[in-house]
Amino acid sequence: MKLNKLILIAIIVLASLLRLYKLGTMPALNADEAAIGYNAYSLIQTGKDEHGNPWPIHFQSFNDYKPGLYVYIVLPFVKILGLNEWAVRFPGALLGVATVLVIYLLVKELFKNERFAIISASLLAISPWHIYISRLGHEVNASYAFFIFGLLFFFRFLNREKWNLYLSALFFALSFDSY
Repeated sequence: MKLNKLILIAIIVLASLLRLYKLGTMPALNADEAAIGYNAYSLIQTGKDEHGNPWPIHFQSFNDYKPGLYVYIVLPFVKILGLNEWAVRFPGALLGVATVLVIYLLVKELFKNERFAIISASLLAISPWHIYISRLGHEVNASYAFFIFGLLFFFRFLNREKWNLYLSALFFALSFDSY
C-alpha cells in the first residue's frame, strides 16, 4: 500500500476519533438537537411531527421552520439506536468524516497534487470549527457536507465524465434543502 494511502487512512481514523469520542455526552444536548430527535421519533411512531403534521418538508421548531432533510436523515438512526443523543448526532459525525475524505478528493481533482490534498484533508480533520459542527446534530453540517460533495462532482463533470453533473446537481439540491 502506498504511503499516501496509509496517511489518508490515518487522517480518516483521526477525524473519526475526534468526531465520535464521547459523542453522546460532549457537548451537552441542545434544544434544536432534542427537537430533531423527537420529530424523528414522532414520525416513526405516528407518521406525524410533534405538531401533528404528516411527513412535513419543513418542521416547526421554536417559532421558526427548519428544513426537514436532517430529520429524515436522523430517522433511521433513531429507529435502530433509539431516541438518544448518539442517534441524533451520529449522522452528522459520519457526514463530517466523509467530508474530510471528499475534501481530499476535491483538492486532488482541482490541483492534481497529492500533497495539497493530504494537507487539506489533515487541516479539515483537526479544524476545531469542523469538529464542533460535526459533533452536533444540526442541519448545518449536512448542508456543508452536501455542498462539498456537489463541488467534487461538479469539477469531475468539468474535467471528465459528463454524468457527474447529475450527482453534482443532486448534492447541491440536498445542500439547499438542508439548511
